[in-house]
Amino acid sequence: MITSALIDRFMSVNMETVDTAKLVDISTLEFDPSLPKENRPVYVLEKLINPLCFRCGEVGVKLEFDDTAPPIQEVLTNFMIRKKSGL
Repeated sequence: MITSALIDRFMSVNMETVDTAKLVDISTLEFDPSLPKENRPVYVLEKLINPLCFRCGEVGVKLEFDDTAPPIQEVLTNFMIRKKSGL
């Protein structure tokens, strides 16, 4: 069960001091397409350990979200519209 304390722990990782070799490498994560869609998020959470801090190859990644930023759907839609129009 994800609690606010668990989220705080996920977010508290300091990328300047974390040993990236100890983070889960997302590039090695294998998805199980036989799992029902409702079970896939739990599977990913179990494999990643910390879904907000992991690595991709040798690069450490920490996801952070800004409550004042526009929704990701809006950002991606605007990006695709600009790409399509050649901007």
